Formats: sequence, structure tokens, C-alpha cells
Amino acid sequence: MLVGRTRELDVLNASFRQMLEGKGSILFLTGEAGLGKTTLVHEWWKSVAPDSAIYAEAACSIPIGNVDVGRLEALQPWADIVAQLETHSEKDKKKFDLKKLIHDAAPSWAWAIPFVGDIAHAAVETTRLIKEQRGPTERNFTVGNQQQVFQQYVNLLTKIAMETPLVILLDDMHWADASSTNLLFYMSRQIASTRILILVTYRPDEAATASNGKPHPILKIKNEIARYETGKELAITRLTREAIHEFLERTFTGYDEDDVFEEWLFKISGGNSLFVTQFIKTLLEDGLVDGAGRFTGDYEFVKIPDSALAVVEERTARLDDATRELLSYATAEGEEFTSYVLEQLSEKKPMQLLKELHQAADIGVIVPKGTTRMFANHTTGIYGFSHALFHKALYDSLLAEQKEYLHRKCYDVLKDVWDRSAVEQERTITLASKLMTHAEKCGILEPAAEAALAAAQSAWHTYAEEETLEMIAHVKRLAAEPAFPEVHRSRILGDAWQLQSGVEYLHGRYEDALNAAGEAFEHYRNMQDDVKDPDNVKVKNAKCSRALLRRANSVRMRGMFDESLAEARKAYEYAKKTNVREVEAEVCTAFGNTYADSGAYDDALRYYTQSLEICESLHNAMGTSLALNNMGILYGLRGMQDAAMEYFTRSLRIREEAGDRYNIAMTLNNLGSTHNTLDHYEEALACHTRGLRIRESIGDRYGIASSTLNIGNVYASMKEYATALEWFRKGLAMWEGIENPSGIAISWINIGTALEHQGALPEAREALLRANEIAQTIKAKSYEAVIQCELGIISLDFTQQTDGAARTAHLQEAASQLEEGVATLRSIGYAKREVYEQKLEEVKKSLNSEI
Repeated sequence: MLVGRTRELDVLNASFRQMLEGKGSILFLTGEAGLGKTTLVHEWWKSVAPDSAIYAEAACSIPIGNVDVGRLEALQPWADIVAQLETHSEKDKKKFDLKKLIHDAAPSWAWAIPFVGDIAHAAVETTRLIKEQRGPTERNFTVGNQQQVFQQYVNLLTKIAMETPLVILLDDMHWADASSTNLLFYMSRQIASTRILILVTYRPDEAATASNGKPHPILKIKNEIARYETGKELAITRLTREAIHEFLERTFTGYDEDDVFEEWLFKISGGNSLFVTQFIKTLLEDGLVDGAGRFTGDYEFVKIPDSALAVVEERTARLDDATRELLSYATAEGEEFTSYVLEQLSEKKPMQLLKELHQAADIGVIVPKGTTRMFANHTTGIYGFSHALFHKALYDSLLAEQKEYLHRKCYDVLKDVWDRSAVEQERTITLASKLMTHAEKCGILEPAAEAALAAAQSAWHTYAEEETLEMIAHVKRLAAEPAFPEVHRSRILGDAWQLQSGVEYLHGRYEDALNAAGEAFEHYRNMQDDVKDPDNVKVKNAKCSRALLRRANSVRMRGMFDESLAEARKAYEYAKKTNVREVEAEVCTAFGNTYADSGAYDDALRYYTQSLEICESLHNAMGTSLALNNMGILYGLRGMQDAAMEYFTRSLRIREEAGDRYNIAMTLNNLGSTHNTLDHYEEALACHTRGLRIRESIGDRYGIASSTLNIGNVYASMKEYATALEWFRKGLAMWEGIENPSGIAISWINIGTALEHQGALPEAREALLRANEIAQTIKAKSYEAVIQCELGIISLDFTQQTDGAARTAHLQEAASQLEEGVATLRSIGYAKREVYEQKLEEVKKSLNSEI
């Protein structure tokens, strides 16, 4: 029942109407616990819900036993939205086919679709994709960073909204993980012209200290969204005196206005709706209010609760013993619980349990949330407490020994699910975080650490850095406990450090990646050998080799080629001990990369060839395609474009067979650039255009910007400079949109050279100088050198417009700029410097003739 919410309903209705007109937005509903934020949304949607629109909601996980699991469950609320959208999709395929949309537009979110198991329920390709995406792998081949994960989600919702309007509720965002909050902000910038309305509830008081005593990021995000005018806040106020009158009038048939009673209720409740509704029930049960809503007691002798929580505690204390015991058991699993787990905790028969849960729902303590396919393909009912305060009151009423017993029982149930779900690859980050919490609470350290590591791997699958690192910290903390089994300590710590090194490496923090990989190596080296189990020794050596490879790659990225080769040689020694040829192939690739970066192309080719031979012998398609691609790049650097074309084509064929769209687009980029070098302009445009379309479909904004610039390069090669400039400026806007300084600098270089060819020399120089400022900031020596050479060419062009002393001055300036640029390009082994060297010789001859 809604009373006193006319203002709030008007705002919701206005936002909904604007959304239907194609003006999407985010509406934050804020207020303290008990004001009815979620109830407001539910009742509002009942009143407006058209058949043409879809509503989905997800609640962020509240703490379990004072452990904040919600902040660990990377992107889980958004995944829950996907699961609900799948339910809508199954009901009405005419509106949209979610599985097909996932496959086409958001493959990195396939893990979020509840897996049905029966192949008849999904396309074969989509089912395969879902299976692959569920496994915690170190590399997600559909995306390269979290921004692409976010963009795919935006693409998905946008495509659905083209067919049907979407209203999404994200409840209790003050418990949300950082990645979910960041996705909300990312989405706010792109839904302004869509039929998407996102409603977000949170409690400002909780948000102020939700992140380990610090403000939750939702507060900053909300302010930023308001600043960009893509959303606004609707503060839910307390009930007014008039609203309380309306509530009594609508609750009690024949209610006569009682100013004293209403004023008393208003004063003691402060207008908190939960307080009012639950306290009225208490007064009724105590005979202090009759069936017509008349107060029949003595105000002086009524025990007045001091808060909404106190009211709820009184309400739960009045539950019958069986119901209170059952719901107390349920609190151990969390504010949202399952009939599957509760059945194990209570040891009740399914039909009796469902009957008692139905009775608890009738009195308003819990609410059913439908069913979902989860827990190793086991269908279970989902329930939630009608308010977080009911959960808190019941959980806090348990004795310490009872809590420990229930957490142990929860652990036993979830551990069984965990073990069985490994077979189906259905281990979710939610299951991992809950298993870790229950295991630690009952002192079972090793499974807790294993679950934390699995959760970290799942989080990194979507490049959720903060959640990954926090879970890794839990692994380290648990493994450091004296009671942790010594035999497994080194292995799990090594895995945690190795995963952390991958996080640091992807974000370009190569010194941190180097140190983390070093820690991983030391722990792996200390793993206990089991001479009776040769596989144990192989695993140990393989792990040591890969940790050293990460060190080799980290120092290579810092330009320390000798150190990189030294680490790679150590890795090779361990790889030989494993007799696992895949590891040897990885080592060969590391050698090849280092030699290629240092300009030793013959050595690089030798190692890439070895890697290719190993991968082909193992029928390792991904490794084979990578080796072929690397060899193609190397032949291109050596000016052997026909050979490069052959290797890129072979690599592309393998990646197409695997459906590896991220790397298909990358290979098409390489092929397009090679065609451009060979003056095959139509083929170059075809490759880059196809690559662009793929990158758009998977939300690869970095790749989209790169393909856009490459298309401009082809038009520049065709001397169609006006068209080239259009593409370069499109690319510049994209690089600026994702705040990528390297891409911005390259765009200005390309714009400058195109303007120079058009004869707009002052504008060309200005563009190059802007590029140079950025290049100096990011310390990109190759960019600075190319810019100096291009400025030299512009100075040379100016000589054609001047004579006498001015002409000589321009020649001298051109010579100085070209000499500086060419010298740097030679020092770093830049392959495509011949044109600048020829220009330098031309300038020198002109200067000599002038003299």
C-alpha cells in the first residue's frame, strides 16, 4: 500500500514517459532504511506496467554475518539482470532472442545466462559459448579490458531497447561492488537517447561508510551522473502526518479521524513507513487498537520502540517458535536465501518446508522471488526477507554457537554444490564468495582460500580489478594463518601472486607485475615434490616456468631486453623439465617477442618458427594462430609483405574456425595494413571495414578507434586526403572519448600529415605540435621522432613559398628537424624510416647548392 507518495510517483511517471520518448536516464531513489524505496518502485510498476515494456530487477548482496560479500561479487547484479531478461526472452521470442543477442553483441556476458543443460533450448554455438565463458581462464578472448566488457553490456541493452522499452531496478547499491558501480556510470553516458530507465536505490547513511568505513563509490558516481545531466536524485521523504491518516483510513474499514492517535504515531515513528506499518500490527495484537483503527489503550503505558529496527525485533519475537526457528536458519545463508539450502539446514521435507515458507510470506516477513536454475543444474525457489531489518533482527537473535553451527551447515551444503558444479563449469562468483564466507566462519581455511582464489579468477574474467585484488588479499590472509595446511600453502599463494601479476601487467604496471611474478615463482619453487606423483612435479615446473615468463614479458615491456632474455632462459630450463610442450611453445614466443622488439629479426623468426612447430604438433589452434600472426608481423617489419600476407591469412583462417572475434578483428587489422603497404587499396578497405564491424559488435572501443584510423590511412595512401581527414577526425574523437593519449597523439600526427599534403601548412604544423605535446607527456620517443621528421617536411614545403634568406632558414630548420628525428628512429630500430632518410638527403643537397 502506497500513501503520501504523490510527489515520488509523479517523478517516476515523468521519467517513464521521457524514456518511452527515447530519453533514457538514471533515477536514484535515496533514503534511510524503512522508508519504502523498493516498495515504492514495485507498487509504481504495478500501476503503469504496459505489455510493451520489460521490467527487471536485481538486489546487491548484503553482508553475511558482517562480511560484506556484495563488494566481492563483481558485476553480479548486472548478471542477475541478464538472467531475468532471459526469462522474458524465453516467454516472448518475438520481442528479442537474448541468446542470439549475447552471441552477436555481448559474448563476454554469456556466463550470466542461466545454463539450461538441454541443447534444444539454445543454439549450439551459443551453448558452446556459454560453456566456455563459465570457465575461470586467465584470458578472455572476446574482450581485452573491462571497458569492452562494459560496452558489450551497453550494446546488449541498447539492442533490446530498440525492440521493447526497458526498466531496470538496482536495489541496495550501497552494497554493490566497484565494477557494478562503474558500469552504471559507464552506461549513464550512453543511454540518453535510448528507451532505457534505470532506477537505483541506496541508503545515504549506509553509503557514507560502506567501503571499510569510507564512502561507497555510488556517492561519487551519483554526483558525476547528475553533473553530466544523465540522471537525477529523488530523495524519499518520511511520511507526513496526512499520509499516516491516509494509511489508517485505508487499513481500517470505518476508521474515524483521531487527531491525537495520528499525532502520537507521527511523533514516535518520525514518519518512517516501516515503523508505522509494523507497529500498528503490534498494537492490534496487543488489543490496543480495535478493528476500526481506534486506539483503546493508555498512551503512558505503551512501550515505544526507539527505532524501526526495534519495531522489527519485536515483530520477529512474536513469530511462532517454528516459523522463527526456520527463518533464523535462513538468515545464515543471507538476506536472499534458497529453499534448496534451507531444506538441508532445517532437515524438513520439501512440501512441509514450502508450506511454512508460504505462511511466512503471508505475514509479510519474507517474499518469494521465483525460481532460477542454479546449484549444479538444480532448480530451487528463491526467497528474500521483505526488509533487511527483518534479516538483521533474526540473525542477531541467534547465539554465537548457533551461528557457528549454521555456517558450518551452509558450508557443507555449498561445498557439495561447489564440487558438483565444477563438472558443469557453473561455479559463479556469488557461490564462491558465499562458500568462502561460511568456510572462514567455521575455521575451514583451505577451502575458504580455494573459493577466494576461484572468485578472484572469476572476477578477473571480466577484468574487475578491484574485486580481483581484494579476493587475492583474502587468499593471502587465509593462507598465512598458522592452521593452514603447510602442504598446500606454497601452491595457493603462488597462484594468487601469479594472478596478481597478470592484473598488474594488463594495466601497464610492469614493475609491480615483475615483483608479483617473482613472489609467485618463489612460492612455486617451494612447493613440495611428490616423487610418487610425476604429474605433481610437472605442474610445479610448469607453474615456475610461467611465473618466469611473466617476469620476462614485464622487463621486456620496460625495454630491458637482456634481462628479458635472461628470465626467458630460466623459464626454458623449467619448461624442459615439465616435458609439457605447450609451455615450451610459450617460452619460444617470449624469446621471439624480445628479439623482435630489440630488432634481432632473424633470432625472433627462429623462435616464432619453433613455437609454430610445437603448436602444430599439439594441434593447438590458438597457439598456432598466435605464432602465425607474430611471424606475419615480423615479415612485415622486414619489408617482406607477400610473406606477411600469407601468415596473416593462415592465422585468420584458424581464428575464424574458432569464432575468436577479438583476434579475428586484430588479424584483419594486420591484413588490411599489409594490403595498404602493397597498394591493394580495395582489399585493405575491405579488411579494415570488416574488422571495424566486428569490433563494434563486441564493444571494443579501442579497436574501433584503431580501425577508424586505419581506414583513414588507406584513403591517405590513395591520396584522397579530404576523406582521410574525415576518418582521422572520427578516430580522434573516439580516442578522446576513451581518454587514450597514445591514440590521440597518433590522430593528430595523421591529421597533420594529411593537412600537409593538402597544402594547409600552418594548420598541419599546429596539429603536429599538439601531437608533440602529448608524445612528450607520455614519453613516446618514436612518436616524437616521427613528429620531428614530419615538421621537417613541412619546413621543406615552406621553402617553395619563400626565397632568399627565408628559404635558407626554412632549409636549415628542415635539416635540423629531420636529423634529430632520423637519429632517434635509427637508435630505436624504426623500420619505416627510409622516406625520412631520403628527405634528409634531399634537404642536405639543397643546402649545399644554396651555399
